[in-house]
Formats: sequence, structure tokens, C-alpha cells
Amino acid sequence: MRKRKYIINLFAAAALLVGCGESLEDTYSDYAGDGKIRYVAKCTEFHATPGWERLLLEWTNGTDATVDKIKMIWSCEDLKDSVLLPGTAESYELVNLVNGTYRFDVSAVDAAGNESLVETTYGRPYTREHEIMLAFTRGVVKPYFLNNKLIFFSDQWNENIDEIKLQYKNTQGETQYYTFEKETSYSSFITIDDVSMNPTDTIYILRKGRIEGCPDLIEFDPLALSRTKIFSSGFVNAIERRYGYSTNSKEQEAEFETFVENVTELEFDYDLETFEDVLYCPKLKKLIFAKNRYLDSKYQNTTENDVPVLRSDIDRNLTVLDKASEQDVLGLEIDWYGNKWNNRPYLVDDTDYMNYKGFSPLPEMEIIQPEALKTYDNGFKVNCSPTDLYAKLDALLDDNYQTTWTTTSNTLPRTYEMSMELLEEAEISGIKVTQPLFNPMGDRRTQYLVPSQITIQVSTDGGNWQNVTYFETNELGRGSGESTLLKFPEGSRRVRYIKFTLKDGTDPGGNSAISLGDIVLFKLK
Repeated sequence: MRKRKYIINLFAAAALLVGCGESLEDTYSDYAGDGKIRYVAKCTEFHATPGWERLLLEWTNGTDATVDKIKMIWSCEDLKDSVLLPGTAESYELVNLVNGTYRFDVSAVDAAGNESLVETTYGRPYTREHEIMLAFTRGVVKPYFLNNKLIFFSDQWNENIDEIKLQYKNTQGETQYYTFEKETSYSSFITIDDVSMNPTDTIYILRKGRIEGCPDLIEFDPLALSRTKIFSSGFVNAIERRYGYSTNSKEQEAEFETFVENVTELEFDYDLETFEDVLYCPKLKKLIFAKNRYLDSKYQNTTENDVPVLRSDIDRNLTVLDKASEQDVLGLEIDWYGNKWNNRPYLVDDTDYMNYKGFSPLPEMEIIQPEALKTYDNGFKVNCSPTDLYAKLDALLDDNYQTTWTTTSNTLPRTYEMSMELLEEAEISGIKVTQPLFNPMGDRRTQYLVPSQITIQVSTDGGNWQNVTYFETNELGRGSGESTLLKFPEGSRRVRYIKFTLKDGTDPGGNSAISLGDIVLFKLK
């Protein structure tokens, strides 16, 4: 009988709530025996909106007329506090916050101290330590400090930028400002004259703007513009392969910096990522393109592999070269070699500071003749594994690119381990590798078979091996009849044993083979 009365009372209470326009989300009751315990309506739709060093808390109150106060408790790691707000309050702002994730608990309290169920939300304010701050543009992408000039690429403009300007000192020690203008200063190559080169005269980037999700205008902390040289990996690699300077250790990095600070000429012969870093070289007067690409000047069978290419934006790089050519910057000149009427290295243009030098001639040299080499059991002066009975290995030693070592086709590419041995130890200057002569208009296959690299080392005793250049693996020019000179960095070296590795190329039909004109030892005269 008591159970039946409970059920009747429950339905009656529900009907009463519906009639009063209240929902179970506003108030709720527990029934125990003949009595009823009524709870305070809770807050709903509770959320936090982040701002600059602040969080705005908002919620929706219930329709419970008994609510007297809104209780807000917040915490973040070791910090904790609470506040009682008027019962009608539906928002609260917490300001001057430090970085962190904050927890907020909100509840409604009636005059008797009865508390509703607690609603919880979390929020994190935008502060200087917030990682999203790092994504805001610095305006300056890559600065160069040269001859009392600040030269830099500027970043793109976006709608979150309110103001960016540079604060610097001129050569008289006076504070100056450069303000970015949307129309002219963004996505540009900019030069500011009369800038102090004293490292202690810090240049500051001053920024105002907004970040995604934050409604506030932020005045960012002044950012010091670094004077540290940030070299591109491609530029470092090109210097290391040509001159032997690297940045692999602190000591080597210092030597690299010294080289860059003092170099007056730079030679580039193969594909390159960018020329922008030439503005890091304060004494640079000349760039030399493709001088060490010894193309065949007699037949001039032009191929797409005759000249090195630039892997980045050519217009951007030419803008840098134009700037470097100015007399009050570097006064840079460029000498370039190759076939003037066909492809040009790095797509150089006809300008006053670019000078065409014709085909680069081979230096005078003495070729070590095959008679000075040991004959292997295979009957050749060159040992090769795997063997190919139809490939003429001795054609590699006649210093004639019209006779070639060409292997038979195979379905899979092969790697050839090869060696030569002098009858007696000899002083030589290096090794010349020459591609076969071919006309790409009539011979559409050979250009795919010529090797692009050679792995090569030399020894006096057959046990201790040294790289010929600064690297064990070296790039080869792939033009028709093109020679590549692999010279010892120290000028000459005593040698008896030579070992090298070559790999097949694959033609468009999927057939693999290799074709090479010569590989001979030489002494420079």
C-alpha cells in the first residue's frame, strides 16, 4: 500500500512541474516516505571562452526563484580560489591569468545554503607561453646584415596583423623605426640603409595583432632579430662537396663560418637549392657557374643534363643576385660556362654583371696509360663483378669517349664492383670520368644509362683506403661526352690501388644497363 502511494505521488509531482513550466533540468526532487526533498536548479550550458591572459565563463541559469547566489570555484595546479556571485549572474571573467589549464565548477545556492548539482568546464587562456604565439608572423623571414644595411625577405600579410615595425639604431646610434605597409612591405625583398652593424645594437620586431580564437588585440613582447646566419642545407652541402667545409660539429661549424666570412670566389657546378646565402659572404666578389663541367665542345650534342638547375624559385634567387651585384652591397659578378645558345646554368639571364665564358676547357694533363696497369685474370686491366662477356672493359682506359663500356640489358638494375691496380705506386692528381658521346635526337636510350654518381677510393697498400675527394660518392656530369675531374683536395697523392662502384640506369622500357666512356688516372701539368 505504501509503494502504491509513492508511485501516485511521483506522477503528481511530475504533472505539477510540467504545469509550472519547469523541467527536470531546473529543479528536481527526491521522495522518501511521505516527504519530499527539493534541490536547487543547476546552471547549464557552462563554457569558457579564452582571451589574452583571461577567461570568460558563461552559463545559463535555471528558472528556480529560490536561487540566491552563484558559486564559482576555479583551480589550476597549485592555485585555487572561489567567489560568490549574485543569483542572476550568468557570466564571470577571470583576468591576469598565467599559462595553464583551469578547471571551473559552478553551482547555484539558495538562501538556506542548499547547493545545486555542480557543472564543470575547462579553459586555457592565451599567454606569452602559449604555443600558438609562436605561429604569429615575425614579419622578417631571413635577414642579412651587410655593409650597414639590413636586407631581408618579408613575410606575407594576413588579416590578423594590426601592426609590425622594426626598431633599430643607425650608424650614429640613433633609434629609428621601419613600419611595414601592407601594400609595399609584405611579401617583398627589403633593404634598410644606415643600420648599425654593432651586434650589441639589437634590432627589435614590434608586433600587434590577433591570434586564431582570441578576440583581443595583443601587443606582443619585443622580439630581438637574430644576427645568427641560418644557412640552407643545400648551400652547406654545395660548399662541403666543393671546398670540404661542413657544419657537422661545433669546430667544423666555426671553420665553415670563417670560410664564408673570407671567401672571395665561389664555384657551383651541379644542381643547387638556392643562391640566397651568398649575402652571408661579406667579401664575395665572384660566382662561377659550371666551370668544372667539361662538356664536349666539338660535337655539342645538347642534352637536358648539360647544365645545373636551381631547385627553388628562380625569380627570388635572381632578386638576390641583382641585389648582391649592387656596388654598395657586394659588387658581385658572375662568370658562367656552357653552350650559350642552348640551356644556361641555373637559367642565368643577360645582365651587366653576368659574363659568358664559353665552353670550359680541360686543363693540361698527362693520362696514365693502360700499360702502367696490372692485367687481371679476366684478361682486362679493369676487374669487374658481376662480369659481362660482351662489355669491353678496356674501352674505359683509352681516353676516347667514342668507344664505350656498355653492358647488356637486364630486367633488374645491377651494382658493379670494379678495381684497377698500378704495377707500381705513382703520384697522380686525380681520376677523370667521361660519359659516352651520344646524340639524344638519334639515340634516345643512352642518356638513361649514363651514371650520375660514382663511389670511389684509392690506396697505396690495398688495406687503407681514402676518398678521392671530400666524399666517397661523387656526382658526375651527365652531358654527352662530358668529363668530370675527381681531383685530390691536396693537389696530388701517391696511389697504387683504385676501387669504385657504378650502378645501372634504367631506360623508359624498363631495361637496365650502364654506358660509360672512360675512367682514367691523370697528372696535371
